Amino acid sequence: MIFFTKPLLTMQWLRWMVGVCLAFALQVSARASEVLEPVYLYASPLTTAFFSANGSDYDTLKTRWRAYLKRFGKSYREVSRADLVGGLKPGVLILGSAVLLDQSERQAINDFASRGGSLVLTWGTGVRDGSGRWSGYGFIENLLQVKVRGKLEVSDEEHFVNTFGDSPLTWGLPAGTRLFLGLVGETPLRIEGPQLAGRYFNWSRIPVDKANNGAIAYLEHGKSRRVFIGFSEASWEFDDRMELPKALDSMMSWLRREPRVFKAAWPNGELSAQLLEMDTEDRFPNALNFARDLDSAGISGTFYSLTSVAKSHADIVRQLSDKHEIAYHAEVHVGFKGKSREEQESRLATMVEDMKGIVGSRALTRISGFRAPTESWDANTEQVLRKLGVRHHVADPASSDSRLPFFSASEPGLSSEDAIVVLPRTQMDDLNFLALKLGTEAASAMIVRDFDYLHESGSLGVLSVHSQNYGEGGLMALLTPPYVKRLQEHRHDVWSATGREIADWWRSRERVAVKELGRSVSDKGFQVDVRAPGVMKGLTLIVTHPSATQPLKAVVSGRADQPKPQVQRLDDQRSAIIFSEELKPGQYGYSLEF
Repeated sequence: MIFFTKPLLTMQWLRWMVGVCLAFALQVSARASEVLEPVYLYASPLTTAFFSANGSDYDTLKTRWRAYLKRFGKSYREVSRADLVGGLKPGVLILGSAVLLDQSERQAINDFASRGGSLVLTWGTGVRDGSGRWSGYGFIENLLQVKVRGKLEVSDEEHFVNTFGDSPLTWGLPAGTRLFLGLVGETPLRIEGPQLAGRYFNWSRIPVDKANNGAIAYLEHGKSRRVFIGFSEASWEFDDRMELPKALDSMMSWLRREPRVFKAAWPNGELSAQLLEMDTEDRFPNALNFARDLDSAGISGTFYSLTSVAKSHADIVRQLSDKHEIAYHAEVHVGFKGKSREEQESRLATMVEDMKGIVGSRALTRISGFRAPTESWDANTEQVLRKLGVRHHVADPASSDSRLPFFSASEPGLSSEDAIVVLPRTQMDDLNFLALKLGTEAASAMIVRDFDYLHESGSLGVLSVHSQNYGEGGLMALLTPPYVKRLQEHRHDVWSATGREIADWWRSRERVAVKELGRSVSDKGFQVDVRAPGVMKGLTLIVTHPSATQPLKAVVSGRADQPKPQVQRLDDQRSAIIFSEELKPGQYGYSLEF
């Protein structure tokens, strides 16, 4: 037993210890929340020599980075081997297709990461040693904790990358944005990993095996953040719409540990959305089978009805309308694209008159959706539809390079309040499955993959079926109930809604503008501007965390009378801010606590 002859802890000593601990805690907090300012582009001398010896020019790849990195001003500089091996201050180190790395370079890169530096690896970084000998993909795999599954062969069709929306890494682009990579000598690499931000697809987005179509991966390991982009800078040449820099901007914010606030695609913290719809035409009564399967899950769908057929089944239409949306599918099953405006006006007027006779004058005002037969429509179709009161239409996969709703551009002068909302069907439909002649088991696996890809990318899914293919024992009648069950399992993060509800939300979402305030953890906040008309309910914002150990803790209102949102942690890298209360037109300000 130990005895003390006088008090060990005096009040003066206690005050000193508290002061020291507080100062230390503040220093640690400041270090943890510090934005990484330096951005380095590594000029690999060995890679330069290797490219030159093989009749190519490595400088061409670096030039693309140089053009992009100009926006970082004095924070950006190009570094040599001596700079790298000598030790760099933590920042973001870009290893743009640095194929050859010797042992000293590899060690310096690992040391840089262990000190809290962030890394960007592209294409075949480190696949050869300092002598040019093949060393494999271990450098990439170890740094990113991924598995390289091989190359994207020229004969393959998956020469498009689809990015994930609302993700911590590629939120700068709308969900499912399709980027063409071209056919380049630096063949893209396929990867498998737990944290992806983009996948390879063909133009049609046919859902191939998950194990080998990863294109962009990210990882936070200890104090270091890392990104791997599986395609080389040579593919940037094919980015005609200049979409890639938007994705790179959000990647760089994440790598620099800069928390960001942005508007989510969907309401109430939902991560993706789903429309279940039927083109109701031949064998019209089969619509009741589809409705039965939706009703069993408490899901409302949309029935785009061919009015010349629906007239003979008015009782079924009225029965469906109790729980589901009724919408237009033209008067006869003939497309509109290329037809004269006069012909389109005549046909669409007949369609409206048909529907009026089916549902009555009062109910006609609720019919605000359209889907063109054979997905054949043009600008004239949209212009006439809008004058007839149509507010949304479901369009073909070619209508959009993203997997989100958008506003029709057929009348450029219109505001988002008046323009038609277009819902692109980027999901496979029953005609696709039947054309592939798949058995039930293979088709079931494919439709599940399709859902998973839509959900992980934060997209809008439009599962379209035709009434003639929904008889008892038909393929879609077998595939849809398990699909609906999967939606039920995702009730907490998938919004299943009608076409009208999705279009109304998209129009409401457009009324909101979000302005970020501050860059670092200590001064981060945001301002929300809600524009008239109407109120906003369910607005969701996404906040990226400065680190996995610093999630968003609280949203502090700038005024006592402002609505108080909820904070919902989505994963280690981001949280959702959900405004379940109504936001009236006006301005709202909040600060963030991590």
